[in-house]
Amino acid sequence: MAMQDTAPRPRVLLTKSFIDSHDRAIATIALALRDAAMEVVLIDYEQPEDVVAVALQEDVDVIGISFMSGGQVETTQKIVAELARREVADLPLVVGGIIRPFDVPPLEAAGVREIFRGGAPMADVVATFERLSRTYRGLA
Repeated sequence: MAMQDTAPRPRVLLTKSFIDSHDRAIATIALALRDAAMEVVLIDYEQPEDVVAVALQEDVDVIGISFMSGGQVETTQKIVAELARREVADLPLVVGGIIRPFDVPPLEAAGVREIFRGGAPMADVVATFERLSRTYRGLA
Protein backbone atom coordinates (compact mmCIF):
# COMPACT_ATOMS: atom_id res chain seq x y z
CA MET A 1 0.00 0.00 0.00
CA ALA A 2 1.40 3.42 -0.98
CA MET A 3 1.86 6.09 1.65
CA GLN A 4 -0.14 9.25 1.10
CA ASP A 5 1.64 12.58 1.07
CA THR A 6 0.39 14.50 4.09
CA ALA A 7 1.91 17.82 3.04
CA PRO A 8 -0.73 20.45 2.35
CA ARG A 9 -1.40 21.26 -1.27
CA PRO A 10 0.24 24.51 -2.35
CA ARG A 11 -2.24 27.37 -2.21
CA VAL A 12 -1.68 30.20 -4.70
CA LEU A 13 -3.29 33.56 -5.37
CA LEU A 14 -3.15 34.66 -9.01
CA THR A 15 -4.26 38.13 -9.91
CA LYS A 16 -4.30 40.86 -12.49
CA SER A 17 -5.61 44.40 -12.50
CA PHE A 18 -9.30 44.77 -13.25
CA ILE A 19 -8.36 47.32 -15.93
CA ASP A 20 -6.25 44.74 -17.74
CA SER A 21 -8.64 43.03 -20.14
CA HIS A 22 -6.08 40.46 -21.28
CA ASP A 23 -6.59 37.38 -19.13
CA ARG A 24 -5.62 34.45 -21.34
CA ALA A 25 -2.11 34.12 -19.89
CA ILE A 26 -3.15 34.15 -16.24
CA ALA A 27 -6.01 31.74 -16.95
CA THR A 28 -3.54 29.39 -18.65
CA ILE A 29 -1.21 29.57 -15.66
CA ALA A 30 -4.12 28.96 -13.28
CA LEU A 31 -5.03 25.79 -15.18
CA ALA A 32 -1.42 24.58 -15.23
CA LEU A 33 -1.09 25.11 -11.47
CA ARG A 34 -4.39 23.32 -10.83
CA ASP A 35 -3.23 20.46 -13.05
CA ALA A 36 -0.16 20.30 -10.81
CA ALA A 37 -2.46 19.73 -7.79
CA MET A 38 -2.29 23.28 -6.43
CA GLU A 39 -5.24 25.18 -5.05
CA VAL A 40 -5.62 28.41 -7.03
CA VAL A 41 -7.52 31.54 -6.10
CA LEU A 42 -7.93 33.78 -9.15
CA ILE A 43 -9.03 37.43 -8.78
CA ASP A 44 -9.00 40.79 -10.50
CA TYR A 45 -8.02 43.58 -8.12
CA GLU A 46 -8.85 47.28 -7.97
CA GLN A 47 -6.24 48.38 -5.42
CA PRO A 48 -2.91 46.73 -4.54
CA GLU A 49 -4.12 46.46 -0.93
CA ASP A 50 -6.91 44.16 -2.17
CA VAL A 51 -4.32 41.61 -3.25
CA VAL A 52 -2.82 41.36 0.22
CA ALA A 53 -6.23 41.29 1.91
CA VAL A 54 -7.35 38.34 -0.22
CA ALA A 55 -3.98 36.58 0.17
CA LEU A 56 -4.34 36.71 3.95
CA GLN A 57 -8.01 35.77 3.90
CA GLU A 58 -7.30 32.76 1.67
CA ASP A 59 -4.10 31.76 3.54
CA VAL A 60 -2.02 31.43 0.37
CA ASP A 61 1.61 30.39 0.07
CA VAL A 62 2.49 32.46 -3.01
CA ILE A 63 1.08 35.50 -4.83
CA GLY A 64 1.42 35.67 -8.61
CA ILE A 65 0.61 38.88 -10.47
CA SER A 66 0.21 39.28 -14.21
CA PHE A 67 0.83 42.60 -15.94
CA MET A 68 -0.04 43.30 -19.55
CA SER A 69 -0.70 47.03 -19.46
CA GLY A 70 2.23 48.44 -17.50
CA GLY A 71 2.43 49.86 -14.00
CA GLN A 72 4.17 46.76 -12.69
CA VAL A 73 6.89 48.52 -10.71
CA GLU A 74 4.62 50.96 -8.86
CA THR A 75 1.91 48.37 -8.20
CA THR A 76 4.39 45.76 -7.02
CA GLN A 77 6.07 48.25 -4.68
CA LYS A 78 2.66 49.05 -3.15
CA ILE A 79 1.88 45.37 -2.68
CA VAL A 80 5.27 44.75 -1.06
CA ALA A 81 4.70 47.73 1.27
CA GLU A 82 1.27 46.36 2.23
CA LEU A 83 2.76 42.91 2.89
CA ALA A 84 5.29 44.54 5.21
CA ARG A 85 2.61 46.63 6.91
CA ARG A 86 0.59 43.48 7.59
CA GLU A 87 3.73 41.70 8.85
CA VAL A 88 3.82 39.07 6.09
CA ALA A 89 6.78 40.42 4.13
CA ASP A 90 8.05 36.85 3.68
CA LEU A 91 5.01 35.85 1.57
CA PRO A 92 6.57 35.14 -1.85
CA LEU A 93 5.59 37.35 -4.76
CA VAL A 94 5.97 36.32 -8.41
CA VAL A 95 5.47 38.75 -11.31
CA GLY A 96 4.90 37.89 -14.95
CA GLY A 97 3.61 39.18 -18.24
CA ILE A 98 4.81 42.04 -20.38
CA ILE A 99 7.81 43.02 -18.26
CA ARG A 100 10.22 45.43 -19.89
CA PRO A 101 13.92 44.67 -19.32
CA PHE A 102 14.48 47.96 -17.48
CA ASP A 103 11.68 47.08 -15.03
CA VAL A 104 13.42 43.91 -13.86
CA PRO A 105 15.99 45.55 -11.50
CA PRO A 106 13.41 47.63 -9.56
CA LEU A 107 11.11 44.59 -9.30
CA GLU A 108 13.98 42.52 -7.93
CA ALA A 109 14.90 45.36 -5.55
CA ALA A 110 11.31 45.42 -4.30
CA GLY A 111 11.65 41.77 -3.30
CA VAL A 112 9.93 39.90 -6.13
CA ARG A 113 11.09 36.29 -5.89
CA GLU A 114 10.72 35.43 -9.59
CA ILE A 115 9.98 37.36 -12.77
CA PHE A 116 8.56 35.59 -15.81
CA ARG A 117 8.67 37.50 -19.05
CA GLY A 118 6.79 36.35 -22.14
CA GLY A 119 7.66 32.88 -23.39
CA ALA A 120 8.70 31.34 -20.07
CA PRO A 121 8.26 27.55 -20.14
CA MET A 122 5.16 26.51 -18.19
CA ALA A 123 7.14 23.77 -16.45
CA ASP A 124 9.43 26.47 -15.00
CA VAL A 125 6.44 28.49 -13.79
CA VAL A 126 4.87 25.46 -12.09
CA ALA A 127 8.17 24.39 -10.51
CA THR A 128 8.73 27.91 -9.16
CA PHE A 129 5.32 28.06 -7.50
CA GLU A 130 5.84 24.59 -6.01
CA ARG A 131 9.30 25.50 -4.68
CA LEU A 132 8.21 28.85 -3.24
CA SER A 133 5.16 27.29 -1.60
CA ARG A 134 7.19 24.54 0.03
CA THR A 135 9.80 27.03 1.23
CA TYR A 136 7.17 29.39 2.64
CA ARG A 137 5.51 26.56 4.58
CA GLY A 138 8.88 25.33 5.82
CA LEU A 139 8.67 22.07 3.89
CA ALA A 140 11.75 22.54 1.72
